[in-house]
Amino acid sequence: MSDARPARRWYLHRTIVFLGAVAALSAGWSGYASIAARQKLDPGLRAALAAHQPVSLWVEFPFPPEEFHIRYMQDRGTVTGVRGRWVHLVRVQPAAAWSIARLYWVLRLRGEPGPQGAAKAGNGSS
Repeated sequence: MSDARPARRWYLHRTIVFLGAVAALSAGWSGYASIAARQKLDPGLRAALAAHQPVSLWVEFPFPPEEFHIRYMQDRGTVTGVRGRWVHLVRVQPAAAWSIARLYWVLRLRGEPGPQGAAKAGNGSS
């Protein structure tokens, strides 16, 4: 009569499995956000960010931005105005621009001349 319990594998403990699942979901979301951020950036803006200099940019939301969104943007650059679903920021550091692009509630980022200037230049998208 032995009371010896079978050896348990530590990696099958429910706490370890839960933490592994959380880590996998977090890594998946981070990977998705990084890939999506690259697609949200205007090609001209991407080149300006590669120069590691502060940039001016327009951020488009899928909805009219509220106070929270404007304050969040203010922490990453200087908000100079809101036009419809667009927020204009100046003196945005490249790391801050990338962090803005990674947000799920941001549709796209454009460099100057902005949404109206690009439409006038014949880009056709605004």
